[in-house]
Amino acid sequence: MKKIIKNGQVFDGISDKLINVDILINGKFIEEVGKIEINEKDVEIIDAKGYIVSPGFIDIHSHLREPGYEYKETILTGTQAAAKGGFTTICSMPTTIPALDSYDSIEYLKDICADRAKVKVLPIGAVTENREGEKIVEMKSLADAGAIGFSDDGEPVSDNNIMKTALEYSKMVSRPIMNHCDDRQINFKGQGVMNEGYLSQRLGCAGIPNAAEASMLSRDILLAEMTGGNYHACHISAKQSLDILKMAKSRGIKYTAEVTPHHLTLTEDFILGAFEGDQKQIGENAYNTNAKVFPPLRTDKDILSMIEGINDDLITIIATDHAPHGFEDKMTTINQAAFGISNFETSLGSVLAKVHLKQIELTKILKCMTSNPASFLNKKIGRIEKNYPADIAIFDLNKKWIVDTNNFVSKGKNTPINGTELTGLITTTLVDGEIIYSINGEFNE
Repeated sequence: MKKIIKNGQVFDGISDKLINVDILINGKFIEEVGKIEINEKDVEIIDAKGYIVSPGFIDIHSHLREPGYEYKETILTGTQAAAKGGFTTICSMPTTIPALDSYDSIEYLKDICADRAKVKVLPIGAVTENREGEKIVEMKSLADAGAIGFSDDGEPVSDNNIMKTALEYSKMVSRPIMNHCDDRQINFKGQGVMNEGYLSQRLGCAGIPNAAEASMLSRDILLAEMTGGNYHACHISAKQSLDILKMAKSRGIKYTAEVTPHHLTLTEDFILGAFEGDQKQIGENAYNTNAKVFPPLRTDKDILSMIEGINDDLITIIATDHAPHGFEDKMTTINQAAFGISNFETSLGSVLAKVHLKQIELTKILKCMTSNPASFLNKKIGRIEKNYPADIAIFDLNKKWIVDTNNFVSKGKNTPINGTELTGLITTTLVDGEIIYSINGEFNE
């Protein structure tokens, strides 16, 4: 039976305004968009009155952990969490065992996803074998297997010549090199655990300075200029990095860049574990390992720069960097705890804070989560348009709700915003025309 979505305010993926139109779905695809006259007995009606209807969100940066770390997350739980968050296509980083550094490892991941995934999963291959930074992978082979890009994420590509060579190869395979920018020589040889500054000094923690990110980003941008390669900067977080992107844009250097929901909304104060009153008070909740993330949560000035970056199209993609961990990975000291935040299910509510504060337009946010990442992937997704896949997210822009990790579908309960109030909630997610998730918490089997 065909489906029709009626009465919603529709964002088509490219416009700067919402429009009140119907969406007719036939099988896996959108058949028609507009004021549609049809016998309602012949269709399944999805009433979106009072809701926003958007293309399904596209996440180019996530960690699904399987194979190898199934205690942290599985393809099933990760893609269910993604669907609950409104995501219909996600890209999985090669932080697995084995790393996604060969044709066979990519094929294996695809086989698992075909059997268990609730949303579309696209693999990202490693840049170097086992993500060790020493020997570049057979990029053509991985691209043939379906890798949509290459990254050693979690580890930067530190060797200058390897990065240069990877960028040269990226032109041959038409895939981006997605680098985790962190100069380990500046970052206490990789021992930093939080943003470097007054707070890290008060807590006695090794800091990760803005310059560690900006230094490697500047190297990458200049190498991208020299080689003409396809370059993407992962999880930009520092004010100085934005200055480098401004330079790159002014010189016409080819690049793309992303920011995460947490680097757009949260400061280093969350390391103190306080959510009410004076967050700068060091108390029993300090050294909150759930706020330990890489790159680290930074300052209000850095957040303002990230907002500027989106508004000026220096940063065009919002990516989750969903990084679920097991209880034991975080229930330890700040020095030993794993980096990462589990945030498929909170991303929309987090970024909509910037809409409600009138710092970023709603359509700009949605473009960064739909059509912009679709263009990055060079895929025919990310729009509500005739003949496009019926990948759709419906959400209540003004619904207030409390984050409760007990209700997370993801195995990863590691978030510093547990117990906080967000505004904006997914009600329905459709993938290829099928309702995968609805607000009652049910998942289509």
